[in-house]
Amino acid sequence: MDRKKTWDVIVIGGGVTGFVAATAAGRNGAKTLLIERDGALGGTMANALVSPMMSFHSLKEQVIKGLPQEVVDRLVAMHASPGHVFDTTGYVKSVTPFDNEALKLVAQRMVLESGAEILLDTWVQDAIVEGNAIRGVVVRHKGGVEELFSRVIVDSSGDADVACKAGAPWEFGRKSDQLVQPVSLMFKVGPIDVQALKLHVLDHPEDFDMSREGIDALKEQEFISINGFIGQLQKSIQSGELPLHRESVLFFSTNQPDEVLINMSRITHINPLDAWDLTRAEIQGREQMFALMDFFYKYIPGFEKAHILNAGARVGVRESRRIIGEYVLTAEDVVSGRRFPDAVLRNAYPIDIHAPTPDEPNQDGFLKGGDFYEIPYRCLIPLRVEQLLVAGRCISATHEALGSTRTSPTCMALGQAAGTAAALSIKEETSPRALKADTLRQTLKQQGVYI
Repeated sequence: MDRKKTWDVIVIGGGVTGFVAATAAGRNGAKTLLIERDGALGGTMANALVSPMMSFHSLKEQVIKGLPQEVVDRLVAMHASPGHVFDTTGYVKSVTPFDNEALKLVAQRMVLESGAEILLDTWVQDAIVEGNAIRGVVVRHKGGVEELFSRVIVDSSGDADVACKAGAPWEFGRKSDQLVQPVSLMFKVGPIDVQALKLHVLDHPEDFDMSREGIDALKEQEFISINGFIGQLQKSIQSGELPLHRESVLFFSTNQPDEVLINMSRITHINPLDAWDLTRAEIQGREQMFALMDFFYKYIPGFEKAHILNAGARVGVRESRRIIGEYVLTAEDVVSGRRFPDAVLRNAYPIDIHAPTPDEPNQDGFLKGGDFYEIPYRCLIPLRVEQLLVAGRCISATHEALGSTRTSPTCMALGQAAGTAAALSIKEETSPRALKADTLRQTLKQQGVYI
């Protein structure tokens, strides 16, 4: 194809980060194209069933607003989410169940209403670089190979694919052994006898890793989060009945109270950048899913008539590449509640690291005082490459800090920051690196972002 197509902003990846970034860029006046490898927007939340959204709140207040909250409001208006509900496990303040099919529709509506275009079923093959600046991408789709150009690129691929191809420096895994967090195959189960399940938890609170407040809330709350059945689970793992390593049974209500999403499969020692490894993960994840279903039938009250409704189209990846940017967010920044003069969002999700190997415990790091911390704009700006912004779980952060920044509300907020910054840099006739943080912050505040 010899057509030369040019936009102001091209966003790579139409997951929760990317569709919000494209919406933000479009609403701020940039001619925008969103490129996505799947046939629908929404990424892991829509296509891999990663749910619920958690969390928009610190222990004290809602800290993530703006476009992420608009996503929730639209889902609520469609009766596709109850909105923010109390997390009965007690791990965070709130969780936000939703219908994954409705999310796909909300995402495409928001992007198209902003004036941005969408290109689905398309993979990025390479970056087009001149000097130290990215000028476009080479994509591959059913029609062949095509070059697409823009003044600014936003990499929200999750794996920093474009940033890597453009020459930006990056890191992978933890420093000691370069291992990343395990991947998981999410799946939806129903119908559940919720009342029988609740009664068991209330009668056996000692077998659940849940707050007393959370267990008490089960008496009245329709939408539930469960973390427990520890004794039976460990017995089944040790006997070889369950082919996985997991501390407890973990599941969450969907938008339908008698359905739950199971977050339990765990496949370790996987490199998410290697198709052979991902294939192994998909195979193991499906085996684990059916083994878990047998476990639920036998041991979990309320699951006697349940069955698998559907599973994610692919495993959910928690961690892969992380760019090295102008600032690298650290664990100390997270747990100490650090503020930054160029902050573009607030976040309160704790450090939540699923153990990269089966023989070590998970790692948690809770914020002091139940407060929030901020993520600076500099974490979105990679070293060495101009006209490029990176958003989502591949921002500039340590392995430990990523345990907090990788969740969906945070990634949506990062998308809004990146898309807005991309559009503003074009308006201001400057590079994203040279864009004044005060200009970006003022615009984000005007658009409902809480900073």
